Formats: sequence, C-alpha cells, structure tokens
Amino acid sequence: MANPLEPDSVLARAATELRDAPQEPNWVDISASILTKVRNTTRRTWPIDSAFPSGSAAGPADSLRVSDHIVKTTLRRALADVHGAQPTEIDLDLDDHACIGLFVAVIGVYGDDLQAAGDELATIAIDTVSDLLGVTLGRDVVEIRVDDIEER
Repeated sequence: MANPLEPDSVLARAATELRDAPQEPNWVDISASILTKVRNTTRRTWPIDSAFPSGSAAGPADSLRVSDHIVKTTLRRALADVHGAQPTEIDLDLDDHACIGLFVAVIGVYGDDLQAAGDELATIAIDTVSDLLGVTLGRDVVEIRVDDIEER
C-alpha cells in the first residue's frame, strides 16, 4: 500500500482539489507551482538489488543497486497509455533489497477488455523490471488492479 504522503499522492490530491474548484482562474500557474514545490522536496528512497547485464566486466563481489523511485518512475512511463490506462499506484514487493513482486493500480478505459489490458500491463511491467533489475518475475507475483474506469 502506498504511503499517502508520497509526493505523487500529495500532488495528485492537490491537483484534484484545485481542479474541482471552478472559481480558481489561475489553475495552470498554481499547478506548476505545486509541481515545482513537490519536486524540490526530499525523497527517501530504498536501494533495490540489480543484476549486472550478462557480459559485464563486474566481478561477483561487486553489487549494483537502483533506487525504488527510479524503478517506479520507469514502470509508470512504460505503462502509461497502454490500452489508454493510467497507472495511479505502483508498489514493489520487496524482500529486504530484492524485488520479488509488483502491484499496479490503474484507471482503465470504458469498453476495453480489462482482462486483456491487465495481462498486457503485467507483461510490460515484468519486461521493464527484467530490463532494469535483471530480475525475472512470474505473472503470479504481478498484480494489476483496475481502480476506476473512464470514458475515452
């Protein structure tokens, strides 16, 4: 479950509240200001183990770690607009520093085959994690949940 105080959650909530306030004529200026302030806040990250690409000169004693924020951002970009879906939450299932699974919540598109969309999103997420971390996740440890449906 995502921390409700994570910058992405705070920004989304602030943007929704401002967007729903029709009396605010300077929405674009306020939105840019909020985005700038959120990006300037300190983000705590957790290092995630990653495997060196095959053929790498790195020895067995070396290690490579990638920030959880980088993994989530890369996943969000990879999943954006697949079947028109928009990721709203991405959580990594971790065992200490190892990624052992994923949870992705999305907003789906009305009329789409949500099962097929979920399967495609899961495949893309698995491939993205494999490319980024060198970890192969099974489909059984990748959960895709549709939180809402919107019209095209």
